[in-house]
Amino acid sequence: MNLRKPLILTVVASALVGSLVMNGFSATAASVPGVSSTEIVLGMQLPQTGGASPGYNKIDDAARAYFDYVNSKGGVNGRSIKLVAKDDTYKAGVTITTARELINNDKIFAFFGSVGTQTHLSVVKDINRRGIPDILVNSGYSGFYTDPKKYPNSFGGLGTYTVEAKILGKYLKEKYADKKIGILYQSDDFGRNALAGLTAAGLKFEAKKTAASFVSGTHGSIGLGTQIGQLKANGVEVVIIAAVSSATAVAYATAAALAYKPTKWAVMSVGADSTTFQTILGARGTPLATSAALLAGTISASHIPAAGDADDEFVKAFKKINTDFNKGPDKTWDFNVLHGMNIAYIATSALMGTGKDLTRAKLVSYMEKNGAKLSNAAFSPLGYSASTHEAFTGFWLGEYDASLLLKPLDGKRVVYTTDSGSGLVTVSNYQRPAIAADALPKVA
Repeated sequence: MNLRKPLILTVVASALVGSLVMNGFSATAASVPGVSSTEIVLGMQLPQTGGASPGYNKIDDAARAYFDYVNSKGGVNGRSIKLVAKDDTYKAGVTITTARELINNDKIFAFFGSVGTQTHLSVVKDINRRGIPDILVNSGYSGFYTDPKKYPNSFGGLGTYTVEAKILGKYLKEKYADKKIGILYQSDDFGRNALAGLTAAGLKFEAKKTAASFVSGTHGSIGLGTQIGQLKANGVEVVIIAAVSSATAVAYATAAALAYKPTKWAVMSVGADSTTFQTILGARGTPLATSAALLAGTISASHIPAAGDADDEFVKAFKKINTDFNKGPDKTWDFNVLHGMNIAYIATSALMGTGKDLTRAKLVSYMEKNGAKLSNAAFSPLGYSASTHEAFTGFWLGEYDASLLLKPLDGKRVVYTTDSGSGLVTVSNYQRPAIAADALPKVA
């Protein structure tokens, strides 16, 4: 019996492990998909083309710009971050295909920043079944995050629609108690989540009268004439919109064509970016002055600074990085670019904190144990814990002025916080940490 061969194999294996350890990377980390000694590969799905793409198709380029900036400073624990983005056109069937490509062909370490509620619903079970981290998801659907036992690897990148709607709904119910309040929403989990939050705040809607809905993704073809006409016919004075940006623009244009002028519009934050709004209407031939006049006075919410807040330190830092590193076809500064950079900043912080021995399980564990401490541009704390994977727990309310800057209501930013359940809406005392001079996150 030859005893020399096993001995040689043992020595070689031990030497290999020793070499990996000496270089700061364990054998386990070296075998993790999407992780090498020099690189971390992240995957994103979003509508880069199609009817729902305006605005959202800038998030990946903005995030990549921040990652490229991090890479120029040495990367994360010696590794550069590579972001692979796939266009799913906001169609669930395509999302399934692109997810398969990211997992099998691109060998990603984690999903990052994927956009869309219904599209992500088509893949979230499989992603979690495979044990792949699914971080900073660009959907506020509470069902992804409030039960970590169901989706243990998924973490939000937005405050939930329920949280935002509860805060917005409370304000509107108190401010416009004498007005008839109605809603236009896309009939998917995004719209239903928002509707639930508004209802929890005490607002009441009547189907086919003060509540008008449309099938997600159809607004471009149907024009929303029936829905807007319904709200007008029923005397709705305050209209809430829970829909993507392109649907928001169509709704305003349709209302103008029908000579419908509500006392007030209130739009959920993901559909309210002013630059995207004007770009969409501009493509339809609407002059900038006209679209600005339509949006001015609209109430919306945000967890981060207004993109036009030139004095904010995070805005200043991210704008410079956007100018220097964004290679996208349209890097015009707006909410989507600011948000894309902010979630990339958070992801960078989480990867740094997880350490050199990077594994999928360790990243998820770090997010649960330390994620709530991760600083970023938001005026609201992150809610990550073992019991919830919700992101931002609060929003501030603002109104677009004539220049389309979202300015805090009554001239002072007040951040309100709540949960996706039955918790009350209260004023937050969270103090946002300052950004470092080099615009890199610092991990304690």
